Parts: sequence; structure tokens; C-alpha cells
Amino acid sequence: MPSTRFVIRTYHRVPVRCELYYMGDEFLGKGTLMNLSKNGFRVIGDQQVVPGMELVVRLSLPENEGGPVEIQRVVVRWVRGLLFGVKVVKLKSDSQERIGAFLSTRLNYSYSTIH
Repeated sequence: MPSTRFVIRTYHRVPVRCELYYMGDEFLGKGTLMNLSKNGFRVIGDQQVVPGMELVVRLSLPENEGGPVEIQRVVVRWVRGLLFGVKVVKLKSDSQERIGAFLSTRLNYSYSTIH
């Protein structure tokens, strides 16, 4: 029986809706990004994936100039039908900077509206 372990996240998930494409060895899927963090994200897609699968992802952040952000490698961590979560494994520094800037802007806005 697999063990279940509780993991405390040390990062914030930002709710966001934007279009993305994900590519496996033999398919190209289209989906919607549901939330984003610096370490991973949640997707609802049109192609079935399985845990452990490695994908290349291209996403278009809302209100973000500079074209799509490419993530060179993510690993599927969990799957529930066409909803799945991934962990970011490899991305170029410019993509990391763009995602970081997007998250920082969203998190600063969230905190300023609460306080």
C-alpha cells in the first residue's frame, strides 16, 4: 500500500486562467492553466497524461508581452481525468524571470487588496 504523506508548500499558488499547449512524445495537447507557482501548476487539458510523464509546455501569460513562455520540461505529478498537476523541472532563465515577475505582480496585488 503506498504511503500518503503530507507536504507543506513553501510557495504561493496564484489563480490564473490562460491558454497553454503541452507536448508529449506522441501528442500535442491544448489546455487552460488553472493556477501557477514558481515550482509548478495545474492544468485542465484535452489530451490524457499519466503521472511521471515528461512534457514540454508553452503558455501565454495574461497581460504579459514578449510572446509565449516556454518551459522545457515538466513532470506530471498527479492526474484526475483531464485535470493534472505538474512540477517544473527545466526552463530557461528568461522564462523563469518572466514567470517570477508575473507571480510577484499578482502576489503583491493580492496582499495589497487584503491589507
